[in-house]
Amino acid sequence: MKNIVRVYIKSYDFKILNKIINKLKTISFDNKIRFSGPVFLPIKKEIFNILRSPHVNKDSRDQFQISIYKRLMIFFNVNSKFIIILRDSLFYYSLDFNFRFFY
Repeated sequence: MKNIVRVYIKSYDFKILNKIINKLKTISFDNKIRFSGPVFLPIKKEIFNILRSPHVNKDSRDQFQISIYKRLMIFFNVNSKFIIILRDSLFYYSLDFNFRFFY
């Protein structure tokens, strides 16, 4: 039986993302689960321009940028116990994760 789980992880801070990836690696080594990754997915950047003074100076603006970093990890031959451990270990602030299962 070939159970594959793809875990997509998103975060605003790449340091937190790297910490979580290392945690997932150690969890998979402890449970003897094979994995592939982390695969670096494209960074989504949102850039905002805001007028400093709405009345007079049109040229005076502030620029802000929000970057969303994404990673993908693939786990092979997983069981339900490992999925529960993954779910519990991924709760962290500013972190979004998504599981996709393939049987």
